[in-house]
Amino acid sequence: MGVELMNAGQLERRHRLTCNVIEMLTQIPSDRIQMKDVSERSGVALGTLYRYFPKKQQLLAAAMVEWSGLHVERLVVQEDPRMRQVGVRERVLLLHRREMKAFQRRPNFARLEIELHSSADDFVIETLDQRAAAHRTVLFELMDGIPAEVARVTSLAVGGTMLTALALWSSGRIGFAEAQRNVEDVISLVLRDCQNF
Repeated sequence: MGVELMNAGQLERRHRLTCNVIEMLTQIPSDRIQMKDVSERSGVALGTLYRYFPKKQQLLAAAMVEWSGLHVERLVVQEDPRMRQVGVRERVLLLHRREMKAFQRRPNFARLEIELHSSADDFVIETLDQRAAAHRTVLFELMDGIPAEVARVTSLAVGGTMLTALALWSSGRIGFAEAQRNVEDVISLVLRDCQNF
């Protein structure tokens, strides 16, 4: 059921479901989350849960978007006084440091991010695409004034590097410091000629 078709009560139940998944992910990995447990913790009947999310991966994707909190991120970015005092490269670095730190504090979310990006489910793909579009909007606002092609390439390069860094870190192949450095190196390289913006 699409959120645009839901009434206030349905939206509240959906929110309760995703919030409980977020809480569970702070304690256990996504493969240990059971729909029955989410239903019980949320106080939402299992049949109702399945009407909202026919597959567990769809529920996980919705929870991931809720956790990402792009609407909150956007306000933080706009209201952070440091954002007005530094150039484009430093603004983009600040944003991605904040994102990487969130994953460091919640490694199950990093693993889920990788899992969801390999999904072939249409709902999951659409949900991640919507989140990516919202993130690009925030990122492009931070890069206001630089050429559109540079902003587009920056978004692609940083997004790809971040996903790879999270995959390598969450699988134990590199440490967190190296994962973060990889993302920051790409940002610095792609935006190296944008010092005056």
